[in-house]
Amino acid sequence: MNNKKILMITFMFSCIFLYSRENVAVVFPKTTANLFTAIADKPENAPTDSIDIYAEKGGQPLSLAHYHYTMGTQAINAPYGKKEGYKHFEKALDYYEQVDNDTHAISCHIYNIAVYTANQPDTTYAKRLIGKVENILQKKYSPFIDFTLSTMKSDYYKMHFDATNQEAPLDSAIFYEKKRIHLFYSNENKLPGKLDYDILQSYLLLAEYHSLKQTPDWKFINDCIKNAESIGYTDDAYIMSRIKYTKALSLFEQKRYNEAEKQIIEAENYLSQQIKEGGSMYPPETFYSDESVYANLHSRILFSKNDYKEALKYNRIKNDLKLKIRDIESRELEYLYNTEKEEHKIEQLKVINANQIKSISMLILIALLLVITIALLCLWFYTAKKIIKRRSALIRAEKEEAELNLKIKEEQAVKAQLEKYEVLSDYWLKEVELEGKNKAMEQLLKDKELLDKQIESYTQKINEYERINDKKQEYIKTEEPQNKLIIEDLKKLITKKLSDKKEYLKSLSLLNEQYIPELKNAYNGNLSVSYLKYCICFAIGMAIGDVSECFSIEQSSVHMVRYRLKKKFGLDNNDDLDVFLRKMNNTLSSVKALEKQLELGDKSPE
Repeated sequence: MNNKKILMITFMFSCIFLYSRENVAVVFPKTTANLFTAIADKPENAPTDSIDIYAEKGGQPLSLAHYHYTMGTQAINAPYGKKEGYKHFEKALDYYEQVDNDTHAISCHIYNIAVYTANQPDTTYAKRLIGKVENILQKKYSPFIDFTLSTMKSDYYKMHFDATNQEAPLDSAIFYEKKRIHLFYSNENKLPGKLDYDILQSYLLLAEYHSLKQTPDWKFINDCIKNAESIGYTDDAYIMSRIKYTKALSLFEQKRYNEAEKQIIEAENYLSQQIKEGGSMYPPETFYSDESVYANLHSRILFSKNDYKEALKYNRIKNDLKLKIRDIESRELEYLYNTEKEEHKIEQLKVINANQIKSISMLILIALLLVITIALLCLWFYTAKKIIKRRSALIRAEKEEAELNLKIKEEQAVKAQLEKYEVLSDYWLKEVELEGKNKAMEQLLKDKELLDKQIESYTQKINEYERINDKKQEYIKTEEPQNKLIIEDLKKLITKKLSDKKEYLKSLSLLNEQYIPELKNAYNGNLSVSYLKYCICFAIGMAIGDVSECFSIEQSSVHMVRYRLKKKFGLDNNDDLDVFLRKMNNTLSSVKALEKQLELGDKSPE
């Protein structure tokens, strides 16, 4: 679609809402929206009809502003889309406020927004837009944006005049229309030449506004109309209809009714010509507002001429057109109501969906927590069962070791007794041989042979018991978890039996991990679990009384244990068992520290 078609389409759509008030001057649209799009969008800001291009650039204020501007133009030109379009335009201005030093790229878009939103009955909305454009203008002055701001302020004060019928707002509207003309003709501003279309409108608006004053300046009004005619566009039927209408209004206010009637008839003829030329390009309701305003002025002129019949005829035409406009507005309001109703339902469904998602997420979280809890409980039960199993094995090993030691002692006692008998029998045998008692000799030899067999049997049993004990001790020695259980059992005993236990527990935590294996190696035989616990207690400096209380035995028994341990380790009476045991732990700690230092030395750079 070429620029001329764009100009005509958007121009006619704008006319729908520009002339809806009775007995007031028609506010002519400033220019067609998108007229300066080609100026605003250079290669670096190429124009596009696709909203996806701007959406992909999200994050840049200028791109987001262009996106909302494009959405607004699409919405406002669609049926019942003005409300949605105005929202997008306001958002576009919000983003334009964030753009620094790029007024050229945004001036034309702001101008088009002003055209699209002109003469809305919502003065609060118009005031908000004016404030946003003022903020943009304060960042960097632009004659084009100042021109646009004057347009918006003129429309804003004209709306106040329509609502209050006071001249002060009308004077303000006249001031800003004059400012627009001054900005255009000032050589230093260099505004686009196509704005002469706007200047034509400004002259017509000045004529219409002055006609509404209590003391109109008719010479000024006629000059404004002549200036408008001198700009051109005489081949444009709609422009000519506007000029004729303005003349008719001026003549009517001067009570020159015959001349006014002639001008309004010409205005209506030009408007009919424009409707025919438009054909199917525009919907029929596009010109309802214009026809209604023209019919209203024609009716007032005929009424002033006392031609009541014809005046009533045009008044009915005006009322019929107003009914059609109201019917269109009613349908639009109904559409907006249904749309908002559906949007409300959608929002409710979104809330319900969000709540359902939250509920499902909560259930999943609870299920996950239950699974984790069950897994932790299973792990705890498994670990506890494993610890109990190891402790039971340790207790069973201690019991078996004690039983084996008891049997060995019993067998050793029997062996010693038999050896004593053997010695006595040898001695007795020699005496019998000396006395020559052969029979007794034979009997003694038999007894000796029997004793030898018994000694050999007991020796084999003792060896078997020692072999079993060696295997048991080797199993204890190689079973690393058993060493840890010994330490754990000691910790529990100290915690349970002793009140002053902090120092003992601290010393126990500092004990070298190789200490128990080293104790076992220090003794040629095998140390029992009980003796290992006693050694650790003496190594950490536990007092005799605390040891007896910890193991629930008498202090004399503790002294006996110390005595036996000294013998096992080959210590003299003058040697200190505690010093010996501590020295062994200190030696292990020193060796470990030295190995660590050597490792660090190997890793350091040369």
